[in-house]
Amino acid sequence: MITSFGSFDLIIFDWDGTLFDSVSPIIDLFLDAKKEQPESTQGEALKESGMVPVLDQIITADHAVQVNDLKMLLNLEGFTTFRKPATLYAGIAELLEQLWSSGQKMAVVAGRAQAEVLAEMRTLKIDHYFFSVVGSDQGPVKPNPAMIHAILALAECVPNRALMIGDSAMDMEMATLARVSMLGTAYVTRDHEEYCLKRLEPWQPLAIAESVDELSQFLLGQ
Repeated sequence: MITSFGSFDLIIFDWDGTLFDSVSPIIDLFLDAKKEQPESTQGEALKESGMVPVLDQIITADHAVQVNDLKMLLNLEGFTTFRKPATLYAGIAELLEQLWSSGQKMAVVAGRAQAEVLAEMRTLKIDHYFFSVVGSDQGPVKPNPAMIHAILALAECVPNRALMIGDSAMDMEMATLARVSMLGTAYVTRDHEEYCLKRLEPWQPLAIAESVDELSQFLLGQ
């Protein structure tokens, strides 16, 4: 595939926060709870739980935040479902279809268990787009480059012919350690730049897509 940055034989996507919007339901709840008068009953309950300062410190910290970390803390407080459902970002399904139809080889490295991610993919009917899906339960977790190395070996692809796309500093560090090119995505927190964008810039990726449309332009060479 010829992108705006050259040709790549393999594109490796992060799942949460890059293709699958499992982050913004949590961020939306957190931002609602921070209001003087939350608009939702969940926001009010979270505010009363006393968890808001803890979540604020975690989300705005300099270290990378994983979806599982936030979910675990919220689950402990009884928040197991969210008002906004988790699904693909608008436009991602169409982008994957175009890439797949063009013959682009694609894989996913996830920060969650493989079975959990595969179940979500099958529900969304997109699992056939990826020749490999590697989860955090299958070896060293991010930012260890082992997951990328495993995918490269399976694809018989050398590092300089692969592109890693992710939304976190750990994705960028993993790509750097694996010596593959990297592209950042920051659309998950576009309205709250401090949560994501500032973590990507120090890694100097090829570019940072601030919307799915921009990501499509980069990958389709338009």
